[in-house]
Amino acid sequence: MDRFARPFRWRYDVLRATDHFRRAAALDGGRPDPRLAEAVAVVRAAQRPDGRWVQGERDPGAVWFEVDVPAGEPSRWLTLYALRVLAWWESDVERTR
Repeated sequence: MDRFARPFRWRYDVLRATDHFRRAAALDGGRPDPRLAEAVAVVRAAQRPDGRWVQGERDPGAVWFEVDVPAGEPSRWLTLYALRVLAWWESDVERTR
């Protein structure tokens, strides 16, 4: 659950789950559920000191063309997803202050 990889396949992880809730909130205008705090902490903890997230081991399967980096390298796609989740989460924290 705490190893992120693109392209997304059949495994579900914390990043995909929190992004799902972010997208759902964008559709209905809902606020982040406080029960997601631990999941968001896992996403935040995976961030490297340079601000990026690392590509994990990808699931096997055919890939038409490569759209991301090999395992162990910083991934621009995972970084995009994670930053969107954190921005969504933090914007709600700012609203409640």
